[in-house]
Amino acid sequence: MPHQSLYRRFRPQRFAEVVGQPHLVRALSNAVREDRVGHAYLLSGPRGTGKTSTARILAKALNCEVLGDDGEPCGTCHSCTAVAAGTSLDLIELDAASNNSVNHIRDMTEKAALVSSGRRKVYLLDEVHMLSAAASNALLKTLEEPPPHVVFILATTDPQKVLPTIRSRTQQFELSLVGADEMAPHVRAIAEAAGAPVDDAVVDYVTDRGGGSVRDALSALDTVLAAGGIPDDRTDVNALVQALANADLAATLIAVAEATSAGVDARDLAERTARRLRDMFLVGAGVEPAELTPADIALARELSDAMGRRANVRALEALGSALAQMPQSADRRLTLETALVGLLADEVLGSGAPSAAAPASAAPAPSATGRATPTGGGPAAARAAMAATKAPPSLDAPRIATQPPPPPPTPPPAPPAPAPPAPPTEAAPQPDATAERTPGSAMTAADLQRIWETQIVERLRPVAAGLFREAEVLAHDRNVVTVRLSEGVPLDQAQRRGNEAEAVLSEVLDQTVRLEVSRSGNVAGPDSTAHDEAPPPPPAPVAPAEVASPAPFHDAAPAASASEGGTAQQFETGSASASAVSQESVSQETGSSASSQESKVQQIVDRFPGSVVVRVDEGTT
Repeated sequence: MPHQSLYRRFRPQRFAEVVGQPHLVRALSNAVREDRVGHAYLLSGPRGTGKTSTARILAKALNCEVLGDDGEPCGTCHSCTAVAAGTSLDLIELDAASNNSVNHIRDMTEKAALVSSGRRKVYLLDEVHMLSAAASNALLKTLEEPPPHVVFILATTDPQKVLPTIRSRTQQFELSLVGADEMAPHVRAIAEAAGAPVDDAVVDYVTDRGGGSVRDALSALDTVLAAGGIPDDRTDVNALVQALANADLAATLIAVAEATSAGVDARDLAERTARRLRDMFLVGAGVEPAELTPADIALARELSDAMGRRANVRALEALGSALAQMPQSADRRLTLETALVGLLADEVLGSGAPSAAAPASAAPAPSATGRATPTGGGPAAARAAMAATKAPPSLDAPRIATQPPPPPPTPPPAPPAPAPPAPPTEAAPQPDATAERTPGSAMTAADLQRIWETQIVERLRPVAAGLFREAEVLAHDRNVVTVRLSEGVPLDQAQRRGNEAEAVLSEVLDQTVRLEVSRSGNVAGPDSTAHDEAPPPPPAPVAPAEVASPAPFHDAAPAASASEGGTAQQFETGSASASAVSQESVSQETGSSASSQESKVQQIVDRFPGSVVVRVDEGTT
């Protein structure tokens, strides 16, 4: 006798043998027992949950010659054995995916009126959502008012594609995936009935591979029995999910390469990874899917805590977008890898802050650039190269800011006069000189600086935390906080991440806060503004000895005016040096005779053509 698959050998033959669908079994068995069977049923649900098997059991029960009191078919009469063997004339199965034209439906409705040998004729239309619009419309009238001896059972995995007019003419039942608590005993019982008992590890493996589908689980059990045990499965998605949880781009691409080299299709890998990420999201939200084993739930909770809810949702969105693009893609693996790189590129090109999921003992030493640099070759070297990747520098040459000269020394101030002794009062706390409060602020810049790393930076995402970790709080004026970045931090990236810091600041300060980010140190770039550059140095004073032989200023433009109040004024005359010399010369000659003054002024005018000296001295100009 040729070998037969387990899901075919152990297909349910009675309502009690259907696994995981108690609502459907109870409704159909009661309808058969009380003779209240409807004329049309619509069974919908995922694959391998028992839609076709339940329809065949109903056909057996409707024509069973020795029907039990509980509504169960006997399984031994001629009608039951014919249905089980697939030779009954009372059960007509039609695959709507291949017989979806209007002619097929017309032929079926014409033959439905013919009476068969049994009491009821059952029509089973599998994948009814694949019918064309014309075929669905041709089915409507017969489905609404069929002959008294006809029962229609429609099965589909996508009930939303079935016409609403068809759904309204049927009794609808939704079949769900089978939970792990029911699937595991069923798998163990099937293995024992097949003469190949299995241990708990095989049962857990088969249950996990089934994913709630009984047919998929029994197919996986067939594979295990044929291989003599659990195969060396290199296509497990745990490595890929762990890499995504750690935001490790190199490990992610390595996991994809290993899975595809083992023969796994990129679409199948993406679907299984998305399913695992969905389980992680549900477990992290406090919902435990019934199809997961306790070990899978514990692993999903651990990965969910390491990954975080926001990263989990972003990964689901990226994989969903990749799955939507794969039907039109020439290379599915490239589409998957592009989606994963786009998902993790922001983390790789960020500040290089270590992931919270990575253990402290495994954290590599930071390099000179502040990024973790693991030693060794292979995957570690690849991760180091990717972590060291930085955005290309700007094509504009950086502007060099000139440091202003130190201010001239000022004489020490005179000691203040001793104040009269104040009457003895209660000692008041002295304000901190470094924490001067600004008007309207609930917290000073110094106070905010002290809690910056402990309460604000630690609550940011890794990228934003790396950007703002060494920032200096310059001012806090009402609802505006101004910070200066450390040297080497890109200003444009910090401005994009500023909204995250604003949200944390607003929560800590209990008010709406706007964050202003400025350039750090002497670093200037394309985004620098005028206030970032150092002011030009003041003109150097000219010694009186240089007045004797100054070089002529040929490019100076005369510009001067005198006030009517009789006050001596000096204006710019094309050169700051010429003006300074002229003013100093005039001031040095004050108090001399009129003739001497006139000669001195004439000498200055001769040596500095274009200069005008205006002086008021006892009525002599």
